[in-house]
This record gives sequence, structure tokens and C-alpha cells, in this order.
Amino acid sequence: MKRLALGLTLGAVLFAFSPLTPAGRGDNKEKPIGIPRRAGARGGQAFLDKYCAPCHTGEKAKGNFRTEALTPESFKDRALKAKWAEAVNQLNSQLMPPREAMQPTAAEVAAFVDGVAAETKKAEDALKDKAPVIRRLTRDEYKNSIKDLTGVDFDTSGFPADPSGGGFDNNARNLTVSPLHVELYANAAKQILDQALVEEGQPRPEKILWRFDPKNTAMDSRRVKLDTKNNFVIVNGGKNTEEGDWIVVHHESWDKGVDARNFAVPVEGNYIVRLRAAGRVPNRQQVTAAAEKILAARRDQQLQQNPNGAKYHQEAYQRDLKHFATDPIYGYGPPRVKVVQHLGSQPRTVAEVDITEGPKTYEFPARFTTQSAGINFHYAYDIPRVLENFWCQGHDDFARPELLIDWFELEGPIYDAWPPTSHTRILFPSPLRQSNEREYAKQVLAAFMRRAYRRPIAEAELAGKLALFDQARQDKLSFVEAIKAPLTAILASPNFLFLMETPGKLTDHALAARLSYFLWAAPPDTTLSQLADSGKLSNPTTLKQQTDRLLADPRSSEFVRRFAGQWLGLNQVGANPPAADLFPGYDRHFELSIVGESEAFFAEILKSDLDALNLIKSNFVVVNERLARAYGIPGVKGDTFRRVAVPAGVHRGGVPTQASILTITSNGTRTSPVKRGTWIMKTLLGADPGLPVANAGEIAARVPGIEKATVRKRLEIHRTRPQCARCHSRIDPLGFSLENFDASGAWREREGFGYKGRVEQNDPLIDASSQLPDGTKITGVDGLQDALLARSDDFLTCLSTKLLTFALGRELSLADRPLVQGAVKSMKANKNTLRSLIEFTVTSEAFRIK
Repeated sequence: MKRLALGLTLGAVLFAFSPLTPAGRGDNKEKPIGIPRRAGARGGQAFLDKYCAPCHTGEKAKGNFRTEALTPESFKDRALKAKWAEAVNQLNSQLMPPREAMQPTAAEVAAFVDGVAAETKKAEDALKDKAPVIRRLTRDEYKNSIKDLTGVDFDTSGFPADPSGGGFDNNARNLTVSPLHVELYANAAKQILDQALVEEGQPRPEKILWRFDPKNTAMDSRRVKLDTKNNFVIVNGGKNTEEGDWIVVHHESWDKGVDARNFAVPVEGNYIVRLRAAGRVPNRQQVTAAAEKILAARRDQQLQQNPNGAKYHQEAYQRDLKHFATDPIYGYGPPRVKVVQHLGSQPRTVAEVDITEGPKTYEFPARFTTQSAGINFHYAYDIPRVLENFWCQGHDDFARPELLIDWFELEGPIYDAWPPTSHTRILFPSPLRQSNEREYAKQVLAAFMRRAYRRPIAEAELAGKLALFDQARQDKLSFVEAIKAPLTAILASPNFLFLMETPGKLTDHALAARLSYFLWAAPPDTTLSQLADSGKLSNPTTLKQQTDRLLADPRSSEFVRRFAGQWLGLNQVGANPPAADLFPGYDRHFELSIVGESEAFFAEILKSDLDALNLIKSNFVVVNERLARAYGIPGVKGDTFRRVAVPAGVHRGGVPTQASILTITSNGTRTSPVKRGTWIMKTLLGADPGLPVANAGEIAARVPGIEKATVRKRLEIHRTRPQCARCHSRIDPLGFSLENFDASGAWREREGFGYKGRVEQNDPLIDASSQLPDGTKITGVDGLQDALLARSDDFLTCLSTKLLTFALGRELSLADRPLVQGAVKSMKANKNTLRSLIEFTVTSEAFRIK
């Protein structure tokens, strides 16, 4: 099988199982080495002496790489162990030995890599017990743990972001704790318990139900008195048309907003924002008719001002009218509303939803404090502002989806019971509450600690927390305030904030936690805890059954979001979005949808037990209406993602064709074959071309003497520099294959050089053909996908490496090579399903030991 001749860094070469056989390798003609071999050198040392030492020995060793330092004892030294890995890296990336030097055979390379991996594993096994690393909960895991434990949906956005390691934010070595963390955790524990618990005997807060009826009035002129003394709320319908009871919001403008402001709820809590709304969507005939009126009025005005230009004015009229009659952007979807809450000085988007045509009541949960507040409803359907329509976008006669608002309400605070479930989840009913307060407190703390620490509790641990309660009661605090003292200590304890795992085989309780945080990013549920109590969870059959159960649970969406999102880089979407003037079709709804597509696509492959190679190329997509319009797929209605067969002529199917990936691998103003090629190497093949050489520079924005220099042409000129050619020869062919997708992910046949990047008649056709260093010729995205499928072992190896890294919470090394090999073998034996990879992972020795 041919292999992509790609440069591999350590993370990739650890798992390049099939020996590479480049041109010249295997032609093992003896050449003088020029230095004596080490006496008795064997295995890897002998290999280095034979093929590497001529250039890499002594004080003038090239690249500051000296083979004489690599002895059997060097595997115990972190820095020197990395040198062994570097040697492997250079061999597998075909960078060394140089072409003019003696070449090792494929068998010699394989033996060297196997030997280094085995020695690395021995050294790491010997050091494991000496340096155990416990893992802190990530922000997501903390949030989910708090919700499971207390019922409180706590906002963790104020916590420091979790640093990434090995591509994921759950890497134990990176999840350190700073003094800031300690302070934030302590403050958060107090806030959470204050929200969860209410004082005994406290009456249920009276519920409000405020209805706001917007009218077409001057801005801020209409004030309505609510049912409290100081609430004179501003209710603004904006300068919108009224149709009976309905306010018709036609487009987004500073004076078109519908809102209620300057009010304060009497009690902090969870509320419901309720909206009565409908939508109206003009069809293509209505769009064309409306445009004809506007265009005719413009033409007539121009004729009055310049009668001699009648021919030009008529041609412009016909040309622009054809735009409205044919351009896909006027195949409108439903109007969209963005609901924004203002609390104090901080705006927060509560929801963004499509509004269906029939009148309907929509509900949005939001938490309000007693600060001054407001609710805004923004028209959120974006029509691209292009040359033919930008001048008429603000006209009310311009046909576009219309948002109709009847009224909106604010109701709350909302409780599912009284006392709320968050209270009774912690302070459960018991006759001991009245007869023996201290014993009741002990039971409450025992139950809470058991769930928070995710294991049985020792009597001494319980006694320490009970002493905090006793002290608080002696200080005359109420029972609820007194119990908060030990509860706060529990939520700030390392036993809650860390996954406490002792070296060696994991206990069933530690295994339950590792499994649930892997697939749910949340603590073990009752079933897992009971199996751990009975000692049955560690049975491989039971583990597989529980894995299937956890994957079937809606909470497994956290695994999809966190693993797929970080592996594919979806968290980068929107960081450098396509420029609005060059790519007007890229809007907020599109941005949300492209992330949702990639997540839903991965979820479909997982839930339906499909071949994971569908991630490379598939005959279906998972899209909503917004994406279907962008991709040219008819018949998809609604904002829900669903599986749809790819129609003929639509160039989609597989992760490389998804707009999320195509946008994050572009530069905002143009495509980047370098970024795209690098992304494919790193993300799909587990290869890394390494960092660019110093002073490599950017590709030129303009090329003197060439009027229309494509990105491809500029890159070809760029890589004529010797320092650039080596990397670009491996990267660029992969990136060129995606050149038919522009920087916003839209399909194109030509590279546009017209106004704002428009494609003109004589603009150059896209050349998406290329040749890989091993001679494989590929054309376009289909050729790329076929080439990747031909290297399916590399992809499965990369996928297995990524998932194992995420599951174990650590970066893999050469010592993990047999583990990854076993994962790939398991996938192949089970139709390459993601489920088989996950089940292999949770039953592996690596997952069940510390």
C-alpha cells in the first residue's frame, strides 16, 4: 500500500505501524560510516551507529543531535527519551537519512521503532508509581457535577479557561490549580448553596406574571406601571407597522427593536420569558414583484436626471431584476428572533430561534436577579448585503421574511416544588429532622459527601465535616446556615474537585467516575454507583453493557460536543470569521449551524453504528434548513438537524466538506491551502509537518506582472524558496484539493477577482488537482477523500489515538503503541464503528489502571 509521504512529529510517528518504503530505501548499498561503532552496540544503538552517527556525533553534530548520548539508560531521562522519539520521527517522516546517504531497509526501520517503543514502555512503567497525576475537573465537568449534585445550573464562564494538552482540555498535567482557582471555588460553593437551599418555614415567593403589549410609538415614550411600587417599565414597539394586535418587524435597525426595559423583578430566581409570535415568508414571485417596483422607481428617477443614459439605466434595471428573480439568497427561510436579556449593564443572548408561520407561543428560561433588567427581541434573519440590494435593504418595501409579535410575558420565579427540588435533594425529608437534629445533619452530610466524592466515605471524614456543623450551631446560626458550612467545605474539597485515583488498578468507584466523566462529563449515576458498591463494574462484560447504556442516554451529547468539538477544532469557529464584505452569506445563524452540523454528523455515525470512515466520505449529510439552503439541498425545513442523502451535483459528505472545517482553515479573506493541508495531516492522519522555518514569510498578496494570481500560483512562487519547499511539498497538495470551497465554505468553480471577490466571466478556473510526494495524483475533494480512504489505517490510527488521549486524560507516548494497535484491530473486527473503539477503550488495561 502506498503511504502519504508526510512529515510526522512525535504524536504521529508513535503509531506509524506500517514501515515506510520511500524511493531508495531498501537499496542497502554499504557506504563507509567514517566512525567506529560502539563496542557491543545492539538494537537501536547499532541502528543509530550505522545510519545516523556519520552526521550526528561529536561536538559538531548536525541539528545538535548526538547519537552517543542515546544509551539504554537514557530512556529514564525525560529529555534524552525525547531524543529517541525524535530519531523515530525523522525516520518515519523520511527526512533522515539524507537521500545521498545509505538507506535502511523497511524491516530495519520497523525493528528500530518497535525496540524504541518497548524500551520507552519499560521506562515509563518503572516511573509511573513515582509520579501519579490526579486530574482536576474541567469547567464543563464542574458545571455538570454541580447540577447533578444540587440541581443548580451554575455559570462557570467566570472560571479560567482550561488549557489544552494533546488537543483536549482534560489533560491531567495541564489542569493545575492556582490561588485564583481556590478563591473562585470557595466563592462558587457559597453561591451555589445559597441558590439551592431556602430557610425552613420560608414562604414560597409570590409569582409575578407581567404581560407587555408593544405598540408603534416614539422611542422610550411609552411607560407602563407594573404591580410593584417603582416599576414603570418602558415598553417599546419600535417604528414598526401595526396590523391589528400584531407588530410587524421587517428588518433589524436601531429604531425597529421591540423590548421592555427599566424593570426589576421582586425576587431573584428562574423565570420564563414568553413570546407570542408568527412569521411571514414571501415567495420568489413576491420578491421579484417587490424588487420590480423599487427598481422601476430608481430607473425612472435616473431617467429624469439623465435622459441620455436611458439605454444604460434600462440595462441596469433588467440586470438587477434578474438578480432578484434567480439568486438563491431570496429563497427565504422563516424569520428569526434573537432574545436578549439585559441584567444590570450586561446583555446576554437567551435564545435564537426560527419563527414558524402560524401563531405560536415560545418560551425561554432565564435567571433574573433584582437588578434593573430588560428584554429585547431582535430581528435576526440576515439577507446578504450585495451590490444589487445593499441600497434597498432598509426599505420597508424590500420583500423579506417578517416577524410578527403580539405580546410577550415574564413569569416567575418558577419552582418545580416548594421547598424546591434543589433543597430537598440535599435536605431530604426525615423524622430525624425534628427528633435528633445532629443525627439528621450527619445523614445529610454522609449522603452529600458520598455523591460529591463519588465513593464510600470514611467515618473520620464525616466526623470532620460534622464538627463544622456543630461549631456553626454553637454560633447561633440557623440549621440551614449551619449545614452550609460543611457543605461548602465539601464543594471546595480536592475530593470533589479532583478525580482521586490511587496508583495501580482502579477501584470500581474510581472506574465508575472515569467512565461517566468520559462519556457524560458528569458524575456516576445511581446504577453505576450500585455496580461499583457490589464490585461488579470492573467485569469487562458489565463495562460494555454500561458503556452502551451511557451512550444511549441524552447526556452522552456531552461526549459528542467535547470530543468531536475539540478533535475537529470546532471551538475555533468564529475566531477569525470570513470578512462580511467578501463573504456576505456568512452570518450568525450560519455560524451556529456549521458547528451543529459537525456535531450532529459525528453523533449520527456514533448512534447508528456506522463505519467511522464515513467521517472522511459519506453519501449523506446531517443538516438543518439554514445549511441546506447554503449547500443547495432542497426540501429541508426547520432548524432541527436531520440526516439527508446528498443529491447529485452537491459536493458534500464527510468532514472535509463541512463549512466548519473549511472556515477555520481559511484566513478570513481567502482560502489557505497550507492551513487546510496541515489540518488534514494533523486531524485526520495524525501527522504534523512541524513548525515553519524561521523567516519563511507569508505568501505574497500580489505577484508583480500577474494580473490575476490565484492562491495556488502565489503558493507555487512562495515554495520556490528552498527553506519553504520541503514542508509545502507535503502540505500543499492536500490543501489544493479543497480549493473549490471558498473561505466561507461555499462551492465555487472560479477564483473571483471582481468587486469584493466576485467571480467574473474571465476569472481563472479553480485548479484542484495535485500530486502527493509518493506520486499519488488527486483531483478535487473527491480525489482527496479517495486518497484518504486508501490510507484508512492511518485515519483509524489517528482517530484511536485521539479518543484514547481524551479518555485517559493524558498524552500518549511511544509506550502506548501496542494500545493503539489494539484499538485499530478492534475497530477493524467490528466494522470500524466508533462504539467498538469506545468499548475497547473502557475495557483496556490503560483505562482501568492509574
